Amino acid sequence: MSSRILQPGSTSNDGDAVFSARRQSIASQVYTQSEYSDSEIGEQDNRWDDWEAEDGMGAEDTKCLFCVEIFPSAREVFAHCTASHGFNFLQTRQRFNLDFYQSIRLINYLRKQALVVNGFDQISTWTLEGNESFLNDDEFLRPVLEDDSLLYAFEELEVEEDFSANDQDHHPPLDTTILMPQGDARKMGRSPYEDIETTTELEAKLLKQLRLVEERLFATKVQLQNTEMQFQEYRARVKESFFDTLEDATARSIVSQTRQENGDEDRDPTAVMVAGDEGNYYFNSYAHSDIHQQMLNDRVRTEGYRDYIYENKDIFKGKTVLDVGCGTGILSMFAARAGAAKVLSVDNSDIIDKARKNIEENGFQEVITLYRGKIEEIKLPCKVDIIISEWMGYFLLYEAMLDSVLIARDRFLAPGGILAPSQTRILFTASSDESFLNDHYHYWNDVYGFKMSTMKEGVLQEAVVDFVSPETIVTNTVTIKDLPHQTITVVDLDFISDFELEMQRDDQICAFVGYFDTWFSRDGKVVPLDVGITKDELKRHDLNGFTTGPVITTAEETHWKQTMFVLQSPIELKKGDKIKGTFFCIKNINNPRALDLRIKYEIQRLDSVAEDHRHCRPEDKAELAFYLR
Repeated sequence: MSSRILQPGSTSNDGDAVFSARRQSIASQVYTQSEYSDSEIGEQDNRWDDWEAEDGMGAEDTKCLFCVEIFPSAREVFAHCTASHGFNFLQTRQRFNLDFYQSIRLINYLRKQALVVNGFDQISTWTLEGNESFLNDDEFLRPVLEDDSLLYAFEELEVEEDFSANDQDHHPPLDTTILMPQGDARKMGRSPYEDIETTTELEAKLLKQLRLVEERLFATKVQLQNTEMQFQEYRARVKESFFDTLEDATARSIVSQTRQENGDEDRDPTAVMVAGDEGNYYFNSYAHSDIHQQMLNDRVRTEGYRDYIYENKDIFKGKTVLDVGCGTGILSMFAARAGAAKVLSVDNSDIIDKARKNIEENGFQEVITLYRGKIEEIKLPCKVDIIISEWMGYFLLYEAMLDSVLIARDRFLAPGGILAPSQTRILFTASSDESFLNDHYHYWNDVYGFKMSTMKEGVLQEAVVDFVSPETIVTNTVTIKDLPHQTITVVDLDFISDFELEMQRDDQICAFVGYFDTWFSRDGKVVPLDVGITKDELKRHDLNGFTTGPVITTAEETHWKQTMFVLQSPIELKKGDKIKGTFFCIKNINNPRALDLRIKYEIQRLDSVAEDHRHCRPEDKAELAFYLR
């Protein structure tokens, strides 16, 4: 791997919309001097069976958009808003053709107004013009109320669902031309009631009601078909977003050589199908010896795993261990030597052939069984007690291998089992190091006497993987994502986090810096935020672990280095000045192994006259986009 990752990109807001659709709240967890409390995004265990409440609205009471009244369902909230506040949300959404995100913004905007505008609860008429700026302001994608059921219930309701047969004289019948998702039109066939001649007013009224019911039944059938088709689309998109979208569609997991020879090729019903990886470029990149030598030479990494396993042999003795992405088999052999009764080693790269020979050469073939295939699809003979895996990428989440480890956890980990490592934490700080800015950005100002400014384009959108000297760190360090592996879900790996950095001395900021810490625990319990990664703290809390942050000696450096988000111009700041902002991290929509990252911040400078009073200049606000490809 090269030490710098170069990736072109754009500053399109499309990623914001995709991200916001996945997340409904923010995570803000600070490592040391944080003022924030844990507010992890969404539920930790969002399963399909959590959506079984009727209309998705029956789980808990819902507050009115304008006043403090509470109602048992979203339907009743919207009916109340229409009757008491003169605002019909469903008709307004249809009238202005508001999409999902605009509807979310509208709900949150009204929630915000109800909190800050005096007398807002007394409004008896409220209308929308359709061109309001907040409809396109991503600030209003962030929920105002925690667990606001309206944010997922409004799509279940139709504008006309509350019309009764008695309203037929005031509302026209449903249009019998229905548009399907593909753009096709379906027309309701001829009704058998059309030729009936009525002789009395009562017969005419009953016939009209019958026609209305018939039209509604037809519309309901078509809507059901639409919903089924949309659900299939949704499932396809989930697979595309969360798994390996570029994998060869013809590639299939191969169960171990022994199981194939026995003819046991029945598919595991718990297997998770994933989309293909065209060319298998990801797995092929791990087929060669050089990349494994680079990782094995990372002593912090390799000895961190070895020490945890050897210092806790009582945990491994007699247990069944699963090694996800086993590579050369080094972690599997550590586990076998520590006394594991059985080790199941899985990899989808050609390296597994060399791993098999390594294991035979060291005499562990009776303990370690190798399986070639993807963990999402492969069939294993039993549940396991421990899952070990070295899955971490640049900025922790690059390459998206944690997704596979979490799927392995859900498929194969026995109750009470543990993961190693058990927890990771993404940390965020700022550096005064301007070497990258000078060497790779300002370089183009004078190339043998020529200006080449156009070559600067896109350079600073490339997140830089390189070593940062600890002497250049000028702010405190905060946590922007805490990942307890026992409970976190795949959907939680896309995140938004607020942060607050404070200058520790008078200096400049040239780049934000991200890195991660890793913990191994004996029982899988969560490591509190106030527990650091120093050797003394690890020993005191009976933990193993290591950091990938800026360190003093080369012996402490890791192949992950640090990830730098370089600013176009240095910012001169004083001790006590603060940088407040929000960090966005999302898988790239076209390649889920890559990351799209965004930093939105403002500088709050200490007032030179009034102590502890801070002000923000217009030029001290920015929103920057970065990429890891």
